[in-house]
Amino acid sequence: MSAFVSGLVLLLWLLPLLAAGVVQGLLHDPRHQRSFAIAAAWLVFAAALVLLVINGSDDAFARDDVELGPVFLSLHYHMAVDGLNALLLPMTAAVALAALLSAPRSDLRGDTTARILVVEGALLGSLLSFDAALLSLFWIASMVPLWQDTRRSGSRPLHVILTLALGATIAALLAALVLLAQHGVAQGLRAPLDLLAISRASVSPPAAVGWLFLFVGLLRMGIIPLHLWLTAAASRAPGYSAMLAVLTPLGSFALARIVMPLFPHVCEQASSPLVILGAVTAVYGALLAVGQYDLRRVLAYFWVSQMGLVLASLAALNAPSVAGALMQAMSSVVEVGGLMLIALEVEARAGTTDMRLLGGLVHRAPRMATGFFLLSAAAVGFPGTISFVAEDLAIQGLLRQHEIVAGVLLIVTAVNGITLFKAFKQTFLGPPSPHAEHLRSFEDLRGWEHLVAVAMMGTLLVGGVMPEPLLAVRTGVVDALRRIELPDLP
Repeated sequence: MSAFVSGLVLLLWLLPLLAAGVVQGLLHDPRHQRSFAIAAAWLVFAAALVLLVINGSDDAFARDDVELGPVFLSLHYHMAVDGLNALLLPMTAAVALAALLSAPRSDLRGDTTARILVVEGALLGSLLSFDAALLSLFWIASMVPLWQDTRRSGSRPLHVILTLALGATIAALLAALVLLAQHGVAQGLRAPLDLLAISRASVSPPAAVGWLFLFVGLLRMGIIPLHLWLTAAASRAPGYSAMLAVLTPLGSFALARIVMPLFPHVCEQASSPLVILGAVTAVYGALLAVGQYDLRRVLAYFWVSQMGLVLASLAALNAPSVAGALMQAMSSVVEVGGLMLIALEVEARAGTTDMRLLGGLVHRAPRMATGFFLLSAAAVGFPGTISFVAEDLAIQGLLRQHEIVAGVLLIVTAVNGITLFKAFKQTFLGPPSPHAEHLRSFEDLRGWEHLVAVAMMGTLLVGGVMPEPLLAVRTGVVDALRRIELPDLP
């Protein structure tokens, strides 16, 4: 890898962390904090786009490695860009930038700005890491700002459930690292926690490590019964800083990066149960979402339902379903992230996301209403969007061995469509609620808020019309599938 690309990889995760330190410790004027954070986020987004272009055009999504180590004990600095993360990097950077651009100036104080930047840097570090210890360190770091937010929120139940989620993540990752290190040392590996070195070893690592990483991935995705922390955080934690940590494809990414390539026998054993668990999660999330009256809770349970679809498709273990699952995970971040931003903008203006206190907002905010409607259509797979392609691939893969699950997921998609249209109707259509107090001065999307919504909708449409680059997420994953001895693999 060239020094230029190596520098971009370092910049991608280090710059947000350094910028967070500057915002928190050196800048005291909120205007300077906001401007500096947004400038740093623009640079990170530009670097991620350059990496995507270089990796996709010159190497056709081959892996570009940056290695240095050992840095400390068994910690090995190994980061890389490949087909699995090349698109996730600019997408994650774009969502962080969107949060910074859309947040009201009154909400974007130093603490909030710094937490958004820390989560961004930690997520990008997790996506880039090819060392299990480094990946785990970034993974935990991406949850700490959310945990701090809940501690300051004044809600003890919320803080307790986030503490349990963070504690379970730390315990599982530490146990997995200890077992991996023991295995690597026994195999005589120079970097015993390096994922590529482990994959090339003559003896596979203990199956317990695969189960531990599977648990952590399912927890981060919000698969039932591990979903309570996610729905609580999405609906009650401070919105703009929590959104980035909650609405992330990191859980499904870990399954594709670690569990599937390194633990094929675990995947084989868990395939059918995970397909069923994914379907149950999709149904559960859809049914609970349709009965909610708070807009943020609707979107939280809708996300759980979408992650159930992603898990079922991943667990089917064939090329179309895996490609569809990873595309769906990516598109869900953009779709649900855009909807959540609009929900937070409604909250900032009206003081609530209780749909019983809203209504009739389309007259005062036609841009906001249009954005919510179009993002909702994209989220349930409207033709011409990324989700349409992703769901088509996922259903094709599931039909090979799990026809009933495929049918159930089609029904779930219809229920989710009803849920989002219901939320749109209650929030934006009809007369204003008689209980509303602050809707007369309600303002439409303006400035960067409007541009962010347009950019998200444009991304979903362009990806749906030209999905070929998105199919690069299959790179490396299909090879991993060939190690799993299932009869229907292509």
